[in-house]
Amino acid sequence: MFKYFLIRFILNSKITYRFIIIFFFVSLNFILSKSEEGKFKVDKIEITGNETTKDYIILRELNFSIGDSVTQAQLDFNSERVFSLGIFRKVELKINNKNEINILEISVKESWYIYPLPYLKLRENSFKRATYGLYILYKNFRGRNETIWGVITFGYNPTYYIKYLTPVLFNGSNLSFEVNLGYTSIQNRRLIAENLYGDKFTYHYIFSGFTLGYRINQFNKIYNSYNFEYMDFPKEVKTLTASNSSIDRVFSAGIAYEYDNRDLKQFSTNGLLAVASLVHKGFSTQNDSYNIFNLDVRKYNTIIGNLSGKWRVKLRNIFEEKIPFYSLSLLGDDEYLRGHRFNRREGKHYFLTSMEFNYPILKEWDFSVKLPLLQRRLTSARIGIYINLFFDSGTTFNKYEKLNLNNFNSGWGGGLTLLILPYNAIRFEYAVNEFNKSEFLLQTGFSF
Repeated sequence: MFKYFLIRFILNSKITYRFIIIFFFVSLNFILSKSEEGKFKVDKIEITGNETTKDYIILRELNFSIGDSVTQAQLDFNSERVFSLGIFRKVELKINNKNEINILEISVKESWYIYPLPYLKLRENSFKRATYGLYILYKNFRGRNETIWGVITFGYNPTYYIKYLTPVLFNGSNLSFEVNLGYTSIQNRRLIAENLYGDKFTYHYIFSGFTLGYRINQFNKIYNSYNFEYMDFPKEVKTLTASNSSIDRVFSAGIAYEYDNRDLKQFSTNGLLAVASLVHKGFSTQNDSYNIFNLDVRKYNTIIGNLSGKWRVKLRNIFEEKIPFYSLSLLGDDEYLRGHRFNRREGKHYFLTSMEFNYPILKEWDFSVKLPLLQRRLTSARIGIYINLFFDSGTTFNKYEKLNLNNFNSGWGGGLTLLILPYNAIRFEYAVNEFNKSEFLLQTGFSF
């Protein structure tokens, strides 16, 4: 059923069809056929520049070991994987031959690890609905790529939040661990609750949880998570909650699988990311119980020269008949279509797809400036500037509704992406939807 629908969607959507035809045939007619590259046997590995970072944090990112033979393309790929850790501002891998011994030198320059950042998020492009505050990040504080996040915000959605993550729970282990705790006063975004209440409203939300992960190998990981949520709603919407009262206390448990063989995770040009998760909510006789399934697949390819393309398909599915309003699938909030950024659509399920082409104006510039009283690592970054063309399409639907191409919303356009790696990106995009309505988007972060 899903395959049949996807084929119909591709064939019947003129815009999508054109994008895919271009993407497919250009990729088909240009295959990166490199001549036989010389291979180097790695006899020894030396790491320099990691004043804080432990050697094993770097070595566990390599897809080869001492005694293996590698090509320059493999070294480039592994250099990007090490850079993807987000704790270095520069990474170089090169082979040095000394006394007929091939020594792989991994040279890194560490970035700044603790810094407060101003936080600003606009809702519906309005400063009246702005969330503002302070975002505090402490990375790699023991040299094990651990991270502590702290967020304090005010305004539209005041929030207090802390999270801790370690990718290596014990030395030499493949276990990871994450724990979080937070409170926020949420401005409701669900349409069904807004209609019942008769206006916009806020509710209190307290959450905590932890996740255990296991790294099977460099590309495959599995996760097991446990969470608790406490929500206090206006009594007018209690018929839409899990407990049919104004207070919900929800326990949940979930499992997830991740496959990730991308080169540069922040801004990939080659590789595949696939994440599937299943969460059960409502371990209580007083609450409605339901399951949420998510599938997110993203593919990245170099097409020709510096031109790269990527596509994404995401599906969210809720299985049970009755679910609380806050768990409904929603487009126009955290997930959105460019061209319909603030147009809210909700249902039990959503399906969305995106395609994007990127070409560098400035592919890579190691920016560094010396300022008084500031360390060089705080004023250094890897800068890139890319132009892009994109197409987004998606819909929400309910259990007994048939998927209809006429119910899809779409948007297309272009823009400019400023990369400030390993930290973040700023995107300037102009989008037009199927009704010829346009919008300008100023966003931080990566599209996908």
